[in-house]
Amino acid sequence: MMKIGIVGGGTSGLLSALALEKMGHDVTVIEKNKVGGLCRSEYIDGYTVDIGVHAITMLNDGPLIRLLKKYAKYIPNFRPYGDYYVRLDKLYSIPISMQEWTSTSIIPNRDKVLVISKMIDLMTSGFSKDTSVYDVIKDMNLSKVSIDFFNTICYFLSGEDMKKTPLWRLFTGAGYIPEDDILPFIYYEDLKINPLKTVLFKKIRGEKIKKILKDGFLYSIKNESKKYLSKFIKRPKYWTQGYPLGGVQSICNSILYSLDRTEIIEGEKVVEISQYREDEKNPGYIIYTQDNSYYCDVVIYSAPSKFLPDITDIPEIQEREDKLRSIKFTKSLTVWIGYDENPLPYLGSEIWIDHPCWATCVTNYDKSLAPPGKHLLGFSFVNTKKKESLSIIENKLNIDIDKAHMIHFQECVPEQASCVVGQYFVYPKIRDDFYVVGTDADPRSMGITRAAYSVEVMLSEFERSLLKK
Repeated sequence: MMKIGIVGGGTSGLLSALALEKMGHDVTVIEKNKVGGLCRSEYIDGYTVDIGVHAITMLNDGPLIRLLKKYAKYIPNFRPYGDYYVRLDKLYSIPISMQEWTSTSIIPNRDKVLVISKMIDLMTSGFSKDTSVYDVIKDMNLSKVSIDFFNTICYFLSGEDMKKTPLWRLFTGAGYIPEDDILPFIYYEDLKINPLKTVLFKKIRGEKIKKILKDGFLYSIKNESKKYLSKFIKRPKYWTQGYPLGGVQSICNSILYSLDRTEIIEGEKVVEISQYREDEKNPGYIIYTQDNSYYCDVVIYSAPSKFLPDITDIPEIQEREDKLRSIKFTKSLTVWIGYDENPLPYLGSEIWIDHPCWATCVTNYDKSLAPPGKHLLGFSFVNTKKKESLSIIENKLNIDIDKAHMIHFQECVPEQASCVVGQYFVYPKIRDDFYVVGTDADPRSMGITRAAYSVEVMLSEFERSLLKK
């Protein structure tokens, strides 16, 4: 049994605690605010309000479900999420397959031909890892409507505009290219980790990873073009999505309820992580907060890794200082409105192009999130101020904000690292007794799913380290 200190009690920290406790270890979680992070709900004026708008992806066989099935006492109930739309003069489904692109009314007919032919060309000829969406769009002579559409999609795939969003993120987000085909270049090439000495990708043969790296990013995309084009021609069912009954707090609760021995400390900010030298072979760590200190054999760091160089001087962190400090993230504004009527009466969500926004009505999934007869509407904006947001909502949905029963604003960082061109993602294993988890430790998917991916990688490396001992 090892004594493990987890810094940060968000999704990745709690999932790490759950798995490591069930493996028999002594676990302490230290959280500066409230446990749950973005996987949490608040009770505001009779409404159950999530921290940000959520859709939980890969519920068929994704990392969150795999971890909960293996370690939790129960799994929350998820309602099928529905589709994604763009609101113009009416709602239009976001096109994914080639057939949908040919029939969509979102962009002009001339642009459809250009977009489809360009997608086929890119998947056939390949492209570089650092190619941005803008690098491709800028020379296509598309209409402003089409440019604005792609720019908005980029905001919701990476948190940034098309100049900073990598093209591979657009293709993996649409489901044309499997994320595992991209992953070796994000982790292995940047950190020079030997892909044949890890059990990270159990589903990918070592020979395939070796070939992918040998071929290089551009040629790997080109070599797999037949598979990618097949997904583009058909409508790719790349994952199932859902919304949890009871709000995202139900995911957090399923983890907390499953913990039996883990000590959870709230309201203490970690200010320093130091080694102590009683045993040179297994030095251990002291985690200092503003009030207390905690000894542990292993550190699992679940807070933003951007700030690691400020609180620990272990060589493996200081060697990465410039890369860690360069990590970029984007803030978002979410507005929750309690209202009598429901201007979003369907399962799913919509995006707005003129003012990038992701809108949904969560009481379409669970009426108990609002008082009887009321509806709970959520709007997550990028690059929009509070004052502007309410008038945008009013104009877009033709509702009277003065008649709202509840208005609640939230400002948060939805991802600890945005999927932008040149972004650095820290590999979860720093050393045998120090790990990083969270949305800055894996480039796959988004939000809770991405956090869960990082935990799976950490656990894989952690178990390997134990075997070495």
